Amino acid sequence: MGGKNEIKKVLLVSPRFNKGRHQISIHPLAGLGYIAESLKNNGFEVNVFDMNLQYSEKDLAEKIHSFLPDMVGFLIMTFGYKDTYRLIEGVKELEPNVKIAVGGPHISTLKEKVLQECSAIDYGVLLEGDKSFVRLCLNDDVKNIPGIVYRAEGKIRKNEFNEFIENLNELPFPRYEAFELEKYPVKQIGIVTSRGCPYKCIYCPVVSAIGRKFRARNADNIAEEIEYWHSKGYREILILDDNFTLVRSRVEELCWLLINKDLKDIRLKCPNGIRADKTDYELLKLMRKARFDMISFGVESASSKVLKNINKDENIDVIEEAIKNACSLGFEVSLFFIIGSPGETPEDVQKSFSLALKYPVAVSNFYNIIPFPDTELFDWISKNKYFLRPLEDIMNNASHFINEPCFFTPEMSYEERKRAFKNGKKISKIIRKRFIEKKLKGPEVLKRLFSCIYTIGVVEQVLTTNKSVIKLKEKLKQAVC
Repeated sequence: MGGKNEIKKVLLVSPRFNKGRHQISIHPLAGLGYIAESLKNNGFEVNVFDMNLQYSEKDLAEKIHSFLPDMVGFLIMTFGYKDTYRLIEGVKELEPNVKIAVGGPHISTLKEKVLQECSAIDYGVLLEGDKSFVRLCLNDDVKNIPGIVYRAEGKIRKNEFNEFIENLNELPFPRYEAFELEKYPVKQIGIVTSRGCPYKCIYCPVVSAIGRKFRARNADNIAEEIEYWHSKGYREILILDDNFTLVRSRVEELCWLLINKDLKDIRLKCPNGIRADKTDYELLKLMRKARFDMISFGVESASSKVLKNINKDENIDVIEEAIKNACSLGFEVSLFFIIGSPGETPEDVQKSFSLALKYPVAVSNFYNIIPFPDTELFDWISKNKYFLRPLEDIMNNASHFINEPCFFTPEMSYEERKRAFKNGKKISKIIRKRFIEKKLKGPEVLKRLFSCIYTIGVVEQVLTTNKSVIKLKEKLKQAVC
């Protein structure tokens, strides 16, 4: 690379998912938002191109031609990574002189292998890129930037990542000025108040992506961000943390700040799932007072044996108590379960179905458990030769949401896994219909009719993948509930 001012314009790209559940972005990506904010504060002209707003490769080419970036940064996930490789190769062919960097879970997990597989990539940014990617764009000597994978002298080299950001309060929170905010179908903003996970669940790739050490913003800092978005007309705020309630005192302080600010019509949600053992009735009651109205729990299984096998480090009685408390306090409750964990039997899955049906929750989702690289689960399956397909195919195509198991165990065969997933869909549908009928106003016959239509498979697909329909759904939700 050349002189100090060589990189002035940076384009950040979120590639499009052409299959699976997340084929359209509902709200801007917080991770790219943090990178964009850090770049802007260091004097770069930044633009973000979210292809999940239903943009095509041709649209991306036109964006590059009009914006003329010096650096293009791609978010890369393991699911569908081959499509992202092809997209990157197309950009490099179009603009051979543009520098291309990738960040996200796939590069953080596989590191040098990604650059080996895709020759169009110049740099990989591991784990947190808030500082390292900015230094890369500032043309600091790449050999001195922690957490960078790069090409030099015909070889691929890696600088170890050795410096997590301890004080998250020092980072500017995303204002999303480089995003097309008006094009998102729902007026929601997601915020991240902490990073890192100290737990050791055998299936979880989060540690490879954001690290094990828990770091958190303080309550004043979070309240400032919520108040900012409220002033911009946003009323629905999603807390996207993996461990929002890990430090109780922080949550309590935030709640009292929000109660005192009395932000009109604010609705706070925890959609990513919090640990049940890090809540109790009094904390949930305070969160309701602070206008939290939706909460998710990562249950994973109703079997104590399975919870132990996956190192969940939670007790099913504690989980059930948290669900009961949240329902009684009027939260819209979502539950996450995974199917096919080590040692799980069809009878264990049935226990999860029973628990899902026991309380008046809004949603219960049953997912395939996916063996991501660099996890204990992946190593266990590899060692025992339980994979059902070649690893390359599994990494590219395995999805939580598609009924195609990628491994088996002695306790659950391929056919039993397929059957359990299908039955989980039926249970989810029953729960969703029940909740919709409870929420709707009007005659019972119309409520039942609407809930039946709403939960038809093809209707659900349209409701989650069509931008115009999603907008209409939000308007109807406000009108009939």
